[in-house]
Amino acid sequence: MIKCCKYFCLILLLYVVTSCSTTSKVKNQKLSRAEDVYVTLVKDMTAAPVNPELTADVKIKVGMGSFDATLMMRWNESIRISVTPLGIMEIMRVECLPDMIVFVDKTSQQYAVEHYADVPYRNFTGMDFYTLQALLWNKVFVPGYTDMESMIKKVKVTEQMEEGVVLTSTEYDYKFNVDKSKRLVKTYKEGLGYKVAVNYKNFKSVSETVTFPRTIALDFSFTGTPGGVEILLDDISVEKSNWPNRQPISTKFERTSIKEILDKF
Repeated sequence: MIKCCKYFCLILLLYVVTSCSTTSKVKNQKLSRAEDVYVTLVKDMTAAPVNPELTADVKIKVGMGSFDATLMMRWNESIRISVTPLGIMEIMRVECLPDMIVFVDKTSQQYAVEHYADVPYRNFTGMDFYTLQALLWNKVFVPGYTDMESMIKKVKVTEQMEEGVVLTSTEYDYKFNVDKSKRLVKTYKEGLGYKVAVNYKNFKSVSETVTFPRTIALDFSFTGTPGGVEILLDDISVEKSNWPNRQPISTKFERTSIKEILDKF
């Protein structure tokens, strides 16, 4: 009788151990599959666009005013915004390049050059060309990192919701809301004395492989003062075209500060 009890206990113990091991393996497999899904998602959200060029007609709304403009972007090379009232003549141009930002005021024949190291709040926001590029291209980013493999290691899934997931950059703590269709719908960050949020809306198919937001809304607050800029895109094209990354500036133009140029607008 005692031997039977011992055998029974031994069998029961083996069953429990085996069951725990099997359950653990199943859990690990599920976690592994989930991790693979998230890694794939991060790869998709940080990868270079299928079409490395994008152009569009835009309307930029700032406060009660608005400006007609054109947007021209070439991945990892340049971003250009030309203010062209009624699409007739360029009166102002902003060129964002990997090493600098150039403002050109054709009306006053002035220009200004800003380096990213001098951008306000840069220590908190990590703002550089690649950050600006990602914000306008509707991409997930990690300030200071340009290659996808490095960024994947710095982006984590921090929340799973019914409508999608929240990704968080472990550098600078940017958060990215990605919906179930794998579309980035919001990028945001908060710090001491400031808030920044970029919302993407009105997604439309541009080509068979490209879906892009037609509304990019920037809301921000610095030292308690709120502001906002809304960019409405129309006639979006991802067809390659021939345009220089940077246009030459006339020697007749005088160099000034960016603040002086922007105050006029």
